[in-house]
Amino acid sequence: MQSDDLNRVDDYADFWAPDRTWRESLADCARPLAHVLRPGLGSGRTAALAIVLLAITGAPAPAAATLAPREPENMQTLEARAEALSEEYNGELRDMEQVMEEAERAQDRADSTREDVEAAREQVRSLAVATYTSSGIDPSMSLFVEVEPDEVIERAVVIDYLSTSNQEKIDQLDQALSRDEVAQANAEEQLAEAESDLDELEDRRMEVRRLIADHPNQPMRPPDNITPRTEQMRDLAIEKFGRGDDVGGVGCYRAVGGWVVGEHPKGRACDFMVDGNGSTPSAEQVQRGWDIANWARENADDLGVMYVIYRQQIWDVRRGDTDWRPMADRGSITENHFDHVHISMF
Repeated sequence: MQSDDLNRVDDYADFWAPDRTWRESLADCARPLAHVLRPGLGSGRTAALAIVLLAITGAPAPAAATLAPREPENMQTLEARAEALSEEYNGELRDMEQVMEEAERAQDRADSTREDVEAAREQVRSLAVATYTSSGIDPSMSLFVEVEPDEVIERAVVIDYLSTSNQEKIDQLDQALSRDEVAQANAEEQLAEAESDLDELEDRRMEVRRLIADHPNQPMRPPDNITPRTEQMRDLAIEKFGRGDDVGGVGCYRAVGGWVVGEHPKGRACDFMVDGNGSTPSAEQVQRGWDIANWARENADDLGVMYVIYRQQIWDVRRGDTDWRPMADRGSITENHFDHVHISMF
């Protein structure tokens, strides 16, 4: 993917992305102010738009003029909060999985007990039919017809015993079924509570993610030489889709990658491979790539995604793209991004 002409590095301008304009430069400068102009939201585009409008019209901004810049929360504190929330979230997730397993076990027990109850009732019905012989003659009269009395008496005793035993079995199974149904209801109630707790935790995690994405201090830092915003995006993508080490893994920082690399040397981009051999990916690999690319688009405002490239198409937040745009043929599977998803960050 590197160009032979290293003189064209030029601050690593990315030929995949649109040419930058003065408006887009203002947008980059405005992103750190997003937490002032739109408290609690992850998008820097509103801030950029406000500054561009002010630059064009020269009109004062009453709200901005009266608001004193707020000191952003320390990045280390934010990341510690994010880590603690993730641990809590994962713990709740494990608890919920146990509750789900218990609910499934209760469901299985209840279904099995219902089957046993129905089988026992069928036996009782069969025995009830068996007590009537000789075309519906009352059982007490069967002593005087067709068979020896001793044999009829013995059979009646056996039938009575089996009927009584099965009825006791049914009663026990009914009690067990009631217990199973109560256990199932309790498990489902606990599951609903766990899901509610997870939703609340996820909202809190997203709030911290937005603060990290909007933080004005985004230095490249060891060990990976990427910015906190990029690191967060990468880790969340790996958490959701896996590293994909069997198909090439994830690559972010490259010291000098040539003029086609864009944000990689700035620690502001990652490539998520779907095929590690430079060959045409399988249908399953292609779909994994689309899942990653669409996830990045859907979470662009919250995470600070600038643009996404996949399969010779680009989506760029700076241009207000609402869908993918086709790109020129660059000559290979890799350069056309058929074997990986590229995500660039502000």
